[in-house]
Amino acid sequence: MKKLWIAVLTLAIVAASCTFCFFMLKNPQEKVGVKVVDQLGREVYVEKAERIVSLWPEATRVLFALGVGDKVVGLDSSSRTCPILTRAFPQIVNITDVGSVGGTFDVEKIAALKPDAIFMRTDDRDLAESIQTKLNVPVICVRFNPPGKRDWSYDIISIIGTAVGGKERADQLRAYLEGKFSKITKITSAIPDAEKPKVYQAFAYDLLKTLTWSSEIIYGGGVNVAYNPQQQAPWSSVSLELIIAWNPDIIILHGFGKWKPEDLYNDPNWQPIKAVKEHRVYKLTMGWTGWDPAGTVIQTMQCAKLFHPDKFKDLNVEAEANEVFMFVYGVDGLYSRLKQDYGLSI
Repeated sequence: MKKLWIAVLTLAIVAASCTFCFFMLKNPQEKVGVKVVDQLGREVYVEKAERIVSLWPEATRVLFALGVGDKVVGLDSSSRTCPILTRAFPQIVNITDVGSVGGTFDVEKIAALKPDAIFMRTDDRDLAESIQTKLNVPVICVRFNPPGKRDWSYDIISIIGTAVGGKERADQLRAYLEGKFSKITKITSAIPDAEKPKVYQAFAYDLLKTLTWSSEIIYGGGVNVAYNPQQQAPWSSVSLELIIAWNPDIIILHGFGKWKPEDLYNDPNWQPIKAVKEHRVYKLTMGWTGWDPAGTVIQTMQCAKLFHPDKFKDLNVEAEANEVFMFVYGVDGLYSRLKQDYGLSI
């Protein structure tokens, strides 16, 4: 009888243990540590953030801007090749590559890095939940263009700052960027639409692909000829005939792309367009897989200066951009290097 009771007790303990394990798998986040509400409205709790994995370049840039780049142990492929990050932080190429944006991540490789926190984009809710459940690690979803909006939001800085224990620096960073940004938009927002140039913005590797969301064009005092607030994806393919019909006053080429203004000036197919006729095609810094916190301000400055030189006579874009990069990343002369390396127009 005693042996029977021992056997029954053992089975009960095993059953209880299995039930506990089951609930642990279903509920990977205990309410321990700092509560973080990401940009999908998901609540997670970060107990510590000494080993960080970032699967989204926007998050990576904010992490380095917050001064916790030394805690990043794993990155997506785009973060490791970002022209801005690789110049500001050359050591980034030595951080473990765990896959590409879009869901092709090596979860086993991520697990081997033993992360305390993982950041990824808001587009991948299901993947975020899956990784969080499998690894029992908080996954925070962020983006400069939050779901349901087509405008920039600096909330990403505050959310990441809270998660990694860098709230003070996050507050400073956000206040600085919002201050610089509002200084420009205070002027451009007061400009009548009739005085704003029509602008077409080309994708890095395809001239017939354009940005349809709010961007530095609108904030800089221009009219985005392709703007479509209902468009789900930020970039959309168009025809050359449609661009000719739009007849933009200005064309912006992606700063990190392969195209130069001369390519359009020398192409007879683009000659009917006003911007080409008047040689108003410019190569400006654009996002490299997502937006850059410093870039949101710098690109708005570039556009404002080109679109309305009379209203921004005292704006020295290169000097201002170097100052912004210095504040954000602590690297002097970064914009000047990018301008030289990529042949930027301003």
